[in-house]
Amino acid sequence: MRASLGAAAFAAIVVCGLCAGSASAKDAPLLSLSMEHFRDTATIADDAQSGRVTISTEKGYVEHSGPLRTVWHDEFLTATIDKKTGEKSFQVHEEITYNGNWRYYQSGSYQGANGPRSVPAVQISKESANCALGDCIYTERIAFPVEEELLRQLAAAHVPAKPVMWNFKAVAKSGPAYPGALSSAEIAGLLLKVDQYTGTPTVVAAGIAGAAGAATPAARLDLGVGGMAVAATPEQPHRAGILIIAVPRDSVAQKSGIIVGDILYEFDGHPIRQLAELQAAVAACAPNSVVPVKLYRGTDPIALTARF
Repeated sequence: MRASLGAAAFAAIVVCGLCAGSASAKDAPLLSLSMEHFRDTATIADDAQSGRVTISTEKGYVEHSGPLRTVWHDEFLTATIDKKTGEKSFQVHEEITYNGNWRYYQSGSYQGANGPRSVPAVQISKESANCALGDCIYTERIAFPVEEELLRQLAAAHVPAKPVMWNFKAVAKSGPAYPGALSSAEIAGLLLKVDQYTGTPTVVAAGIAGAAGAATPAARLDLGVGGMAVAATPEQPHRAGILIIAVPRDSVAQKSGIIVGDILYEFDGHPIRQLAELQAAVAACAPNSVVPVKLYRGTDPIALTARF
C-alpha cells in the first residue's frame, strides 16, 4: 500500500514551508524505466487458500512530490492467475489523493482493443484525514479490469528505446475524472513476468527449450535468445513476431547483431509468429550454415544473417 497523507504529514506541510528548499532524492523518470526493470521488480503473491497467484508491478514505480515526498497518485497493474485452470485476469489499480469533497470513483474508461470501453471499478479502500485542520484530504484506491488482448497489443507496439504512455480515466460519481497513464514498458514487463510464471516458452534455444524445460540435445544448434510472441497492432499491422528480451553474450544471436527489443519476424525464409515456429526453424538449420534473419528494430525492418 502506498503512503498517503496523514494528519502529521499535512500539518508538517502547513508548518514546514521552509522545508521546500531542502534537498531530496529524485525519482527516476518513468519513461527511463525499461520492461526488464518492471519484470524484475514485479512481485508474486501466492494465496494457497484461494488457489490464485497475483503478479503486481506496484513496486516498479512510485512518483513522489514535494518536500515530504508525498504520493498523491499511483497507478500499477496486476495479473491474477488461477493455478488450477490457468485462467488469467488483469486489472489496473489506481490510488488518488485529493481534497474538497468525496468523488467516489466508480468506473474506468479507456480505448480498448475493439473500441472505447467503460468498465465498473471495485473500491479497494478509502480514507479521509486532516479534517480537523480544514479541508479534508481524501484517498481512494480502486481497480478495474482490462482485457489481456489490449495489453498484448500495447506490449507489441512497445519500442524499448521509446516507451510511450497508455492513457485511461477513472470516472467519479461526483467531481472530475482522474486522468491516469501507464508506461508501455510496465505493460510489457508485467506480461513477461506472467509468461515466465505460467510456463509460456520464453527461451528460444535450438527449438528445444519449452514450457516443460526439456533438455537440449548436444547435436542441436542454439540461436541463443529469450523472447515472447507479440501480435501486430492496427498502427503496425505487419509488426508481429518474437520480441527479443534476452541475448546472451557470445551467442549466435549476439554475433549476428540481434539486440534486446528487436521483433524477429522471419528466419531462413520462414515467417515467424510463434515461439514454436522459431524453435522449429532453428532446429532445421545445418551446422556451419548461414541463414537470413529479418526483424523490426523500432518500426524499421532490417535484415541480418545468423552464422551457426
